[in-house]
Amino acid sequence: MRRGLIYSLSSNVIFFISGYVLHFFLGNTMPAASYGVVGTIITVLDFEYMFLSNGARQSLAKEISMKRFSALSVIGKTIAFQLIVIAFFFCVNFFGAPAFGYVLNDASLDFYFKVAAFLIPANGFFVILLGINDGLQQFGISALLGVIYPLAKLSAIPLVLIPFKDNPVVGVELGFLFALLASIIIGLILLTASRNRLKQTDGPAIAFPTVAKNTLSFSLFFIVVSLVLSVDTLVVKSVVRPAQMSGYYTGAVNFGKISYYLLSAFVTVILPVISNLVGAGKKEQAIVKAREIIVISLSFILPIAVIVSSSSNLLLTAFYGSDYRASAGALTCLSLSNFFMGMTVLLNMILNSHNSSRFSDVLSIASLLTIIPLFIFTAKHGGITAIAATSMTCTALLMLVSFIRVRQIIASVMSPSAWKAIGGAVILGVITYGIDLIVPHMNLLLVGALYILLYAVYIGALSLAKVITPTLIKSLAQ
Repeated sequence: MRRGLIYSLSSNVIFFISGYVLHFFLGNTMPAASYGVVGTIITVLDFEYMFLSNGARQSLAKEISMKRFSALSVIGKTIAFQLIVIAFFFCVNFFGAPAFGYVLNDASLDFYFKVAAFLIPANGFFVILLGINDGLQQFGISALLGVIYPLAKLSAIPLVLIPFKDNPVVGVELGFLFALLASIIIGLILLTASRNRLKQTDGPAIAFPTVAKNTLSFSLFFIVVSLVLSVDTLVVKSVVRPAQMSGYYTGAVNFGKISYYLLSAFVTVILPVISNLVGAGKKEQAIVKAREIIVISLSFILPIAVIVSSSSNLLLTAFYGSDYRASAGALTCLSLSNFFMGMTVLLNMILNSHNSSRFSDVLSIASLLTIIPLFIFTAKHGGITAIAATSMTCTALLMLVSFIRVRQIIASVMSPSAWKAIGGAVILGVITYGIDLIVPHMNLLLVGALYILLYAVYIGALSLAKVITPTLIKSLAQ
């Protein structure tokens, strides 16, 4: 498990670093309004990817790791169901492009969404490869593909600079398409080495309705994640004026998602690992692993969210420029919101690994009925800071309810060490906020050095408080 976490975290770190390289280029070479258009296209794609990716990937990972059915049967029928989902979203993007332009008050979006439609099939097949490797617990291969994809996305930079300098949005889209196709080809080559392992997996054929139910159950839950992480940007684009505000909000969203990207590495590993323990009848060990992963999340990921949240003004000014101070309040809320959302996903994956998915379904439906109206109302009356605060409030409630449900169904996953980590994060936030007030401007290198120092001091303090121990780290390898 430890190796899987290291692989997944390394992959996700490279993912968001390469993403920030791309956004640094776009944000500093394009007007804020144009950058907002790019952010809108990426946001819609992220929403669809979340639905398209996590349903198939998590379903494959769970079923292959539990070994209840023939692996080849699981893969074949998951691909068949994935084709249905791909066809649906392709039609939404291609034929519904004019509707996107109308709803988002920008007719230029019509063409861009038609081009974006061709990214859907490529992403759909890419995540199938990830799900197969996760199920086989070949986290190194999944991580490698997770490194190749974001690095290949940087091909958008030369495309924007040369052939598409007059139409940078298309350059970005084509760069993303190239990255997906390259990753699929490499993934298929690497998967050939595991074909014998897949053939050796005994068990009956899985029924297509079972595949559909599992995939839709995961997908329905990840709609909530997509709504919170993506729809707010679309609402800002649609109802908040002036147009530059969508660009400023895009900048805040990019940094707000750091903690979610990192926590998603934990999600990738925890579902197949705990599902394997539950499938083997080792439920007590599964609970221990869940508690350990909560402590690790609070110890290593929460401080990152807190540092970014507490120094939002300093970070945005150093990265984008002084104009982006307008979104400092939004970033303060979004950084915590994304951490809360990541923890919500983590907790629901623990529930799903114990074959308890009904709660996630109910949570998804309830959220669908409330989040979008709340986002629209707060954006109209309070702007980008208000909608970000709404996002933070919603995710905090989702996380709290999920914690309670895990305690009711499985066991409490909050240990004394977990509470100590939370207390330390609060102190870290106060110190960081004080620095942000006293020193309102630094260059990007100094900001990075400050963050490394604060993070190192925090980790050292948790080690002295015996929250982070050699026993904890070693246990993850078991």
